[in-house]
Amino acid sequence: MMSKLRIFFLCFFLQFLPLFSQDQFFGTSESQFRDKIKTIRLDNGLTVVMMKRGTSPTVALYIKFLVGAVDETPEEAGTAHLLEHMLFKGTKTVGTTNYEKEEKYQKQIEVWGTELDDLKLKIRDLTTRGETIPRSLEEEKETLERRLKNLIQLQDEFIVKNEDSYIYEQNGEIGFNAYTSQDVTNYQIQLPNNRIEVWAKIESDRLKHPILREYYTERDVVIEERRMRTDDIGGSVLREKFYSMAFESHPYRKSIIGYSTGLPFLKIEETKAFFQKHYTPDRMVISVVGQFDFEETESIIRKYFSDLKPGKPRPIQKQEEKSFPGEKRFKVYHPSGSQMMMGFLKPPYPHKDNSSFDVLSTILTSGTGSRLYKRLVLEEKLVLSVRAVNGDPGERYKNYFVFFIKPNEGAKLDVIENIIWDELSKIKESGVPKEELDKVKNQMVSDFIKTLDDNSAIADLLSYYQLLYGDWNGLFRQYSSIMKTSSNDLQSLIPTYLTKDKVVIGVLEDVRKKSE
Repeated sequence: MMSKLRIFFLCFFLQFLPLFSQDQFFGTSESQFRDKIKTIRLDNGLTVVMMKRGTSPTVALYIKFLVGAVDETPEEAGTAHLLEHMLFKGTKTVGTTNYEKEEKYQKQIEVWGTELDDLKLKIRDLTTRGETIPRSLEEEKETLERRLKNLIQLQDEFIVKNEDSYIYEQNGEIGFNAYTSQDVTNYQIQLPNNRIEVWAKIESDRLKHPILREYYTERDVVIEERRMRTDDIGGSVLREKFYSMAFESHPYRKSIIGYSTGLPFLKIEETKAFFQKHYTPDRMVISVVGQFDFEETESIIRKYFSDLKPGKPRPIQKQEEKSFPGEKRFKVYHPSGSQMMMGFLKPPYPHKDNSSFDVLSTILTSGTGSRLYKRLVLEEKLVLSVRAVNGDPGERYKNYFVFFIKPNEGAKLDVIENIIWDELSKIKESGVPKEELDKVKNQMVSDFIKTLDDNSAIADLLSYYQLLYGDWNGLFRQYSSIMKTSSNDLQSLIPTYLTKDKVVIGVLEDVRKKSE
């Protein structure tokens, strides 16, 4: 019944949206949010955003850190993602039957594992230069491999695998997970609201006493993940190559998961140092959304997280990507269907043009009525799919407005490209009719409203905007800016950013067809 009422309200609201003040709508929505939100900042810099909503006795709990692949040096590539994996391996009290007995094996594994990595690097260097590998090095490598394997087996007797997950399951968890992006690392869960202290105990312990047990085993898991999700997937290969070409100097050019040549040599001590440097409360936001008591929850968070030590000030990113005149084009070959990417460098949020790009992406590729979908998919039947993404691969720094295209069999890519240029030119010359612009904005508001009906989605957004931009209500400022976007704003994007002398185009060709 409630879902039917919600759909009725949504349809009613969208029908009459143009009659209402858009500023008034988002101002009212923000005000309603603010009335239900309490934001606190602990002395160590940790920010907590709490929002009371809904009737279900549950809460969504999100922890975000301002660290991702963009914060790595080239030598550290993949560390942020690997560390996300490692923090599920337990602490001195979770994930072990007896850490006092286990500890000696953990320390030895770290020492001999590092020595083995150094030896493997030395052998690789000799091989690369075409030199003969001394038999003594091969024998030493074999000895260290046996020693490490034996130590891992001895330690394994004390390890309780996935104990944190088991504890949460016993306490009614939903969606216990994590992710790493270019910009942030996130840990999330939903629990009954009388289990907030269980969460606080586990997560604060994870930050205070992490044990990177099973490091070498998990590193191998990530290497295999890299193979399955990147190397074996044509679209992933194209995307990785695209950003390595599109960004000449900025660290957004790096892969989040890291590289097959570097992952096997990520050292445990360097991973620990990365944790100490970046996982600090002053770069951390907790969001709590659902039915709970403000004072009780604040008391619990202060009890368990107040003694986290703040980190040292992090310098502002020095490298800023500069777009030089001249197009970039490249091809990659892979045994998968043909694909194409076409992108343009642009400013990040909160630059006013960023909101215009959000509107432009919806006009061009969102839904069956969008301009490029109608022309490329329905009318010309040249592509299986086309979508435009604003803010790829991250949103903390300058990023790309990108078209992702999957051509139909036999479709000519130059024809597809010319149609895209033609549609951009139409907007540049004629703008966007008010009726179409209003329809697109209504669609975006509809999507926004749907998002605000889920505790997890809200917790994710609140923590994201608070962490990246210093204020959760940046979410509403963004949508207010979107609603103010005019046809003139869209027209000005084309000559400013979307020109042929600033484009990056990558094409994936099916290597199987080359061999036919």
